[in-house]
Amino acid sequence: MRKAAAGAGLMLCGVGVALAQSSVTLYGVIDVGVRYETRGVSYGSDGTPVSTGNRVSMTDGGGLAESYWGIKGQEDLGAGNQAVFDIESHFDPSSGTVVPQGSVNFFEVSYVGLLSPRFGELTLGRQYNVAFEGVTLAYGSNMWTGDQDPYVNLFKPEQTLLGGSRTSNMVQYDAQIGPLAILAQYAPGGQAGGGGAGSQAGLAFAWLPTDGRYKLDVGFLRTRDMFNNAKFDIYTAGGSVSIGKLTFNAGFIGNSRDNDFTSFDNGPFSATDLAGLGIISPAQVVDPTVPGGFEKRRMVLAGITYRVSQAFTVAVNGWWTRQTGYTPDFDGTARQFQVVAGYSLSKRDMLYAEADRSIYHGGFVGAQLVGINGLSPSTSVTQTGVMVGLRHYF
Repeated sequence: MRKAAAGAGLMLCGVGVALAQSSVTLYGVIDVGVRYETRGVSYGSDGTPVSTGNRVSMTDGGGLAESYWGIKGQEDLGAGNQAVFDIESHFDPSSGTVVPQGSVNFFEVSYVGLLSPRFGELTLGRQYNVAFEGVTLAYGSNMWTGDQDPYVNLFKPEQTLLGGSRTSNMVQYDAQIGPLAILAQYAPGGQAGGGGAGSQAGLAFAWLPTDGRYKLDVGFLRTRDMFNNAKFDIYTAGGSVSIGKLTFNAGFIGNSRDNDFTSFDNGPFSATDLAGLGIISPAQVVDPTVPGGFEKRRMVLAGITYRVSQAFTVAVNGWWTRQTGYTPDFDGTARQFQVVAGYSLSKRDMLYAEADRSIYHGGFVGAQLVGINGLSPSTSVTQTGVMVGLRHYF
């Protein structure tokens, strides 16, 4: 969880007596990789497909990790209480542009809040949703890559089933009671006369013993359509256990969607995004009453990480997903596999290599089930990717 992680940074200000009371930290990561990918799609500026087939390219927005820079700070309010803030902008180091491409969010994270050692933390703004945070705390894929950036940026299938990661206009409350972490959120929809339309509410519980040998998480997130209160539900459960140099993680993520859920502007859920992810049919973008899109999704994920040495780590991951649709053309299955290796040159620098294989059937062919800021959808039943790169924290 980004808010709970110890981010690397540089102290920028605080003088005189204020030095012991306030701080501002600059932090970030630059990650650039080169990726070979089979059976992908390239799009023109208007979003229409212009070519298909194999390609070699620089990774967009990062490879092993997302590339970003941020500024966070805290102000001592006495008795251990603090005022906190965090702003974070994500970018593509290969071109210098803001990502996701075309995004209107210059800051992908931007919140201010209050932190109490007794009562927990209350924050307001654009933040990570609690379903994503709970999975990240306990059993997400490739947790070994660092508390700041678990997952592999371009291949994280669970991100799609977790509804992306960040939500705007959110009030979030986090508390720690011994090993129990409690995460709760509510994002009002802001629609005049719309009741709960466009809102998102969630709750997650994570069990995190101090020795870190095992971790558990359960969570639930309900998102409502911007205009008609239709529901999109996410529920999660899973955990991880460490035995010596080995770590095992496994979990379950489920989705349930009303047929007329077609838009959610507070998150990565515009109608165009949902159609691109294979969640709704293109016809529903125009007319939400048309039957189509998926009704239920079920994903089981599992992974094994082996720390060969203090500097060298290898991980193997798998995802198995089944989908049922409102029409038969959305019924489908997917099997996805990945091998990742990382070698730390220093505390802040890592060389990495990754290979992945996806096998799609039915309604999953053409769906972007590799992560919301991931690869191009496959035009075939199978897709293979290989990536090498370098990550640097600052």
